Amino acid sequence: MTKVIINANILYGNELQIIKNGMILINNEGIIEKAGRNSVIKESNYYSKVLQNKNTNIIDARGYIIIPGLVNSHTHIGDAIGKDISSNSDLDTRVHPNHSIKKTILEKTETNQLMQSMKNAAISMLNKGITTFVDFREGDLFGIHLLQTAIKDVPIKSFILGRIDFSGLYKNMPNKNNLPVNNNMHLNTRIKKNNPLKKNKLNEKDVYKRGKEILNLCNGFGISGANENDDKLLTIYKNIIKKTNKQNIHNKKEKSIVAIHAAESDQTVKESLNKTGKTEIERTILTLEPDLYVHVTNPTKQDLDLLYSANKGIIICPRANGILGAGFTPVREMLKRGFNIAIGTDNVMLNSPDIFKEMDYLLKSQRAYEKNISFLDAKMVLKMTTINSGRMFNRNIGCIDTGYQADLIFIDEYDIDLYPMHDPYMSIVHRCSERAIKAIMIDGKFIHEKCRIN
Repeated sequence: MTKVIINANILYGNELQIIKNGMILINNEGIIEKAGRNSVIKESNYYSKVLQNKNTNIIDARGYIIIPGLVNSHTHIGDAIGKDISSNSDLDTRVHPNHSIKKTILEKTETNQLMQSMKNAAISMLNKGITTFVDFREGDLFGIHLLQTAIKDVPIKSFILGRIDFSGLYKNMPNKNNLPVNNNMHLNTRIKKNNPLKKNKLNEKDVYKRGKEILNLCNGFGISGANENDDKLLTIYKNIIKKTNKQNIHNKKEKSIVAIHAAESDQTVKESLNKTGKTEIERTILTLEPDLYVHVTNPTKQDLDLLYSANKGIIICPRANGILGAGFTPVREMLKRGFNIAIGTDNVMLNSPDIFKEMDYLLKSQRAYEKNISFLDAKMVLKMTTINSGRMFNRNIGCIDTGYQADLIFIDEYDIDLYPMHDPYMSIVHRCSERAIKAIMIDGKFIHEKCRIN
């Protein structure tokens, strides 16, 4: 059914332009056909044809400001079962992939419990206006199946980045259709130190095969970090992606991407320098050639120069860095260079998956850290969770304009925390909360309504 949203204030286009009394025309496939001022669109022939269609649904959104659906660009929802366990411990103690509390939790928790916690996290994100999330998925094929099954009834969009579990490479993975599995089955996250290929005598052909199987199920690789992988393994990941993408181009499929954590803490930077004589970014920029870097909280100046020269995207996780005491990301330096920056909430174990809180924290903490307010404004922050994310993942999301998917958030302008709204960007970034969201639309369909909008 074609939908026409009228009388709304909307954040339009790549610059999130404020348009009062705006209109959005959405086709049967959930794609935005037209967006702009009521008066301009009403003059078009297309609008006349739409109105003549008796199946057209007119939605009067007077009193609402409509913004693009938010994108949470980096999550680990698999550890949602472990919320705030050992909350005063450091980064490695809590979430290191080889030896941490998170690893123990994932291996010892029953599969059904893991899945329910993941589903709850997805529902929580959706309620908070997040229409797409990007997840680093541990556990090889089984881990991907687990997430896909957990959220199959939640109308949120997922972008999944898997990884190879070298210790489980020869294990038989359960069929996706058989999940949930029995209560005694647990998620294996074991990764051997240094070079699993050598220690476990794995055949490289098997590694390539498993990597291709993973990429057939998800959108790319999300690698834990450079310090947990030697140069040979990083190169193998790169080669798997390159081979797959050649086939994808031939078959007209979307490009698989590679993302990796890097420079998250001073400790990880020092570990890399001590082991290899290079920073994590210096190593991976050549051996792995990832598309995206996550965190980049403690980079050197040379690291930033390398990333900029190689045109890499950066995903920052401000509140997760805060809870772990990892530091403040050098956002000002990144903006000076013109990086495309997106925002993620990171591990649910560490941090609530709330992009509104993330934006609020980022704006205020960065201004305080730099003792400067001019380099970062609310609109720039809002773009990091909408426009920038869509570009980063090459998706038609995060923007209200022709050709984009109609993923929309209807915010009550008269919510007691927002009214009167003198600066919509600032109000959304540091005052808005889940309560002010009255409806959420994904692909042109209302999937969450707290009040009737008609």
